[in-house]
Amino acid sequence: MLSIIIPCRNEKRFIRETITTIFNQKKIDDQFEVLVVDGMSDDGTREILFDLQKSYNSLRIIDNPQKITPVALNLGVKNASGELILILGAHSEFGEDFICNSLQLIRDHPEAVCIGGPLIHEGQNNFAKAVAISMTSMIGVGNAAHRFPDFEGYAEMACFPLYRKEVFTKYGYFDERLIRNQDDEFAFRLTKNNEKIFLSNKVKAKYFVRDSVKKLFSQYFDYGYWKAAVLKIHKIPISFRHLVPAVFFSLIILLVIISFLINPKYWFIGILLPGIYLLSLVIYSLSSIKKSGFNVAKFLPISILIMHFSYACGFVSGIIDFFIKKKFN
Repeated sequence: MLSIIIPCRNEKRFIRETITTIFNQKKIDDQFEVLVVDGMSDDGTREILFDLQKSYNSLRIIDNPQKITPVALNLGVKNASGELILILGAHSEFGEDFICNSLQLIRDHPEAVCIGGPLIHEGQNNFAKAVAISMTSMIGVGNAAHRFPDFEGYAEMACFPLYRKEVFTKYGYFDERLIRNQDDEFAFRLTKNNEKIFLSNKVKAKYFVRDSVKKLFSQYFDYGYWKAAVLKIHKIPISFRHLVPAVFFSLIILLVIISFLINPKYWFIGILLPGIYLLSLVIYSLSSIKKSGFNVAKFLPISILIMHFSYACGFVSGIIDFFIKKKFN
């Protein structure tokens, strides 16, 4: 049996379409249930869910009074009847064969305890379209395989993952201290124990990226902040690329200070590294004009800079909170 878990809070705009899409999937051989773990929504979401229950007997609603994602995920897993656990977002967009392909993929890879597919990044304005390109480029996200639309193979994590339920018995549940990145941390627990996570481009879902500078900065600040918490828990980074933004911008600040301490005449040494970095962003932007168009490509330097800088700020802030202030043990 398959259990589909959807953490949810105040998703009135999307929840009906998401649930309907699930129940309208291509024929699924396995029996399945849908567990919506709702964080006490107060925007009308719950009323929509209760209405949907009249049409779908296998739709269950579970209350999440703590209103945070890791608690929602754990409530879903603990209440699930299936031996397979699929986690989806409340406003996910995926094709009609997404679940069918996911089930086939985990059957085809018995060595994997978790499978998933790459995200298809989409933007709804020119800035967001640039962000979508940045999130699937080496210069933007390094070697994050789950971000690349054509990747197939083993990876460090999966988006919209399908788990074998026994992994939760064996390795525990999602860490409820982690407001963000709890999925990253759980996947790291698996791979640290030599478990396999397999991604295939046969399993794809759409992801709509942030459409403003403020939203993008906040998102990547949170990513960096909670990555520091994961580092605190495991003592080693999930991937060394997670350290790069903070190290890079710290090095820039250090070079500026040193250049002025040695001799103010050598100020140009301090701007050499950021100059090379910004030049590389401009070159990447220019090389993308033909494919993406000028109106999108012009936003590439700022989108990548925001991603890197906000992540670095978040990571440093997390280091201060979790390592120096000892926010949790």
